[in-house]
Amino acid sequence: MKAYRNLSIKLKVFLTIILLMIIIITLAFGSLYYVYSIYDKQLYDKSYRLLNLSSTTVDMELKKLEAMTLTIIADRQIQQSLWDLRHNDADYSGYITRSTITDRLWTHISTAERYVQSAHLIDPTGRISNYGETLTFPQDKYKRMIFEAASGKGAVRWLYPDDTDRMLMMVREVRAFDPMTLEKIGTLFLRINIERLVEDYAGMASGHNDIVLKSGDDLVYPYRGIPSGVTGVMQAQNSREGYEIKEVDGDILFLSQKKSAYTGWTYYNYVPYKDIFEKILWVKRAMIIVFGLAVLLVIALGIRFARNLTRPIRLLISQMKEVQYGDLDSSGIPVAPAAFPQMDEVGLLQRTFRLMITRINTLIKENYANQLVIKETEFKALQAQINPHFLYNSLDSIHWLAKKSGHGQISSMVVSLAYLLRSSISLKQNVITVAQELEIVSHYITIQTHRFQHRLDFRMEVPEAYYSAAIPKLTLQPLLENAIQYGVETMIEPCSIRLYAGQREGMLAITVEDRGPGMEEEFVRRVLSGEAQTRGTGIGLLNIRDRVRLAFGDSYGIKVESTPGFGTKVSVLLPLPQEE
Repeated sequence: MKAYRNLSIKLKVFLTIILLMIIIITLAFGSLYYVYSIYDKQLYDKSYRLLNLSSTTVDMELKKLEAMTLTIIADRQIQQSLWDLRHNDADYSGYITRSTITDRLWTHISTAERYVQSAHLIDPTGRISNYGETLTFPQDKYKRMIFEAASGKGAVRWLYPDDTDRMLMMVREVRAFDPMTLEKIGTLFLRINIERLVEDYAGMASGHNDIVLKSGDDLVYPYRGIPSGVTGVMQAQNSREGYEIKEVDGDILFLSQKKSAYTGWTYYNYVPYKDIFEKILWVKRAMIIVFGLAVLLVIALGIRFARNLTRPIRLLISQMKEVQYGDLDSSGIPVAPAAFPQMDEVGLLQRTFRLMITRINTLIKENYANQLVIKETEFKALQAQINPHFLYNSLDSIHWLAKKSGHGQISSMVVSLAYLLRSSISLKQNVITVAQELEIVSHYITIQTHRFQHRLDFRMEVPEAYYSAAIPKLTLQPLLENAIQYGVETMIEPCSIRLYAGQREGMLAITVEDRGPGMEEEFVRRVLSGEAQTRGTGIGLLNIRDRVRLAFGDSYGIKVESTPGFGTKVSVLLPLPQEE
């Protein structure tokens, strides 16, 4: 760290730029690969869910076909016809009976003929009644069909597509239900168009199949068209996610699988990896190249920037050293050296250095002169102040002249005004008695009574027991002033104002109550918090509350209660007289 502090600014700037570039590139690549990993994960999950949905829908359709075969073999007419053919196979009666079987097959298969290519029923005599496409099977496949049906003992067995027939075959024995002997009386097999079924429910076009169904090593769908290398890697896997990445003939395949709980088949979905991620890989390579070029460009620009930044600074340092050992009147510093004419921040710093030195000299001289002017101005302002005693004497003269002339109202107002002026200017006491505060209130009310006449209805009801209580000076007068301003002045009819005192919760509460227009509760809250805009200064109540708390503690203060249309009540909470 010490070695870094001792490096030149040029090298520090260069190293800082390189470090920031490395951090930005690291964060960019880290974020990019994190996003790609999330994208890959979601792509894998979506592919697996799609395969799961496709396998579920195909299984449901196969279950419907199995249920249909159960309906066929349980059909009463088919059961009776097979039982009759077992005991009587005359030409005419056998023909009629087989016609009945064919009709019943059509009745059952007509609802699913889109996927059932044909239905075949082998009777006890070995003859076949069929509906749909007529097909002759090789002897070995016919034997295998009979064998698979017999091994199922009435349950469904599957024969997978081969070169002789590309249809999926569902075979099962028909056993006698009536009487309940469960004796074999025939064999039923359906030829199912598995390609159409998968294409309908997996949503794949036949020319671009990437869904594969396998039963062990047997291929169920599609029978042809899959590269041999792809089928070789389709082996059951134990991956919980149901997908993995395989390499086939140099190509990467994204392979997902789902095993059917109904048939036991395995559903595969394979997609060439490059088809999905080819553009993403191209973007990754392009970004690496771009970031590499950006690093080289930033290094070159960083070297040039650091050199251009530090060259004028070094020149400025040398100039400062010259000033350090000389006086501030030095004029040997060029305003703009020819070697660095640019006007950027550093160039302006160098250019204004000499101007700064010159200005410092000027400011020193001006500051000294200004101090002399300020002292002289203060002295003259003190001389120009009015002597309060001269003002009191003038008001006293006005009082006696008004009294001598018989103007009682003027005399009374002048006396009250003089008292209020003397009380507000006097700084001898910050806390006075309630009796002294009430005297101030009386003089203030005298002036306001002469002003508003009958519109002001004032009553003061303070017991003498509370006269000795302490109260900050000029606490009640501002409350009465607010009551008159927001009550009397806003009303045409007389407004009643009461000043009374009493005990509340162990404290002395002196209350100023008016019957004015009142205030909303939210407005009161805003006034006490200093948020509301008022017609006055807006700090009267806050000032009173803070002075009371400062004098007696935070448990005291003011309480405001107001109801729109009914008036306002402001209580000053003070210590009781015995608590002084």
